[in-house]
Amino acid sequence: LIENEEEVITAVTLTFFPDGAQETVTLGFSDPDGDGGNAPMMSQTGDFVANSVYSAQVSFGNDTGSIDAEIAAEDTDHQVFYVKSSGLNLSTNYQDTDRNGNPLGLRTQMLTGDPSSGQLTVILRHEPDKAAMALPENPELAGGETDVEVVFDVTIQ
Repeated sequence: LIENEEEVITAVTLTFFPDGAQETVTLGFSDPDGDGGNAPMMSQTGDFVANSVYSAQVSFGNDTGSIDAEIAAEDTDHQVFYVKSSGLNLSTNYQDTDRNGNPLGLRTQMLTGDPSSGQLTVILRHEPDKAAMALPENPELAGGETDVEVVFDVTIQ
């Protein structure tokens, strides 16, 4: 049995494609030197529109480039969670599954409600207990190891 070492993830991009005429929104996190050292860089392009539907896609990377293909190839060993702070009118529905039909979370549908602001935490878990059927916002039910956890400030206008 060859044990696959966990990846060091230094970049996370969350892209929201609107189902309407709104603009695409991109949230970015980059920490090229990893934990410690320089503070991570956060970015946002576009603005969230209230009461809208977005198809969202998350991408993970490091100094070798994107590791999305590896995560997809090891889909039964990974799950992405989306935890919103109270007061943020945003809901998440998984739009993809692993080869066993359990949630994966690289693609989601995000629904914005009334104008609000708060934080959206994106968590990639390695070897979660998918039998726990943890919802997108409840990573603690799944256990496993956290590969990366990024907190984005979000404002819905």
